[in-house]
Amino acid sequence: MRIREFLAGPPFGRRNAADNEILLFDIALTHDSYANEEISRSNVTPSYERLEFLGDAVMELMVCEHIYSDTDLNEGAMTDIKNGIVCNRNISAKVIAAGIDIDGTLLVGEGHKEKRTGCNVVEENMRADAFEAVLGAVYLLYGKDEAKRIVHEVFLK
Repeated sequence: MRIREFLAGPPFGRRNAADNEILLFDIALTHDSYANEEISRSNVTPSYERLEFLGDAVMELMVCEHIYSDTDLNEGAMTDIKNGIVCNRNISAKVIAAGIDIDGTLLVGEGHKEKRTGCNVVEENMRADAFEAVLGAVYLLYGKDEAKRIVHEVFLK
């Protein structure tokens, strides 16, 4: 249920995700601390790391395409702009500003839970990495155009 609600919200707007889509997004929203605890319980649960690798590249490509097409800057200036957009601090801030509930949806281990409330304690880099993993899943399931739409909506408006 948590993944379906997450995908139904902006910027995704996916109200009828198929089971295979839910499974991939579930991986994209599983931190390695949770996956490692599951392994210690003899359950195999993959974390978002592989999808993050792909999503990081997708994010950089979409941002680079945008900067290249919409400016006449030189390479050094384009690199500076790109680095400002794709840094973890910016990704994390934009995800929060866009109302994307990664913090509440991400599966984390007990070390990332608030002791009194049980709420997730998600650090800036975790939020950015999880968003990149989600973007990787979007790219695999829905293609480049949908990934580009999301990057533009969240980061390049």
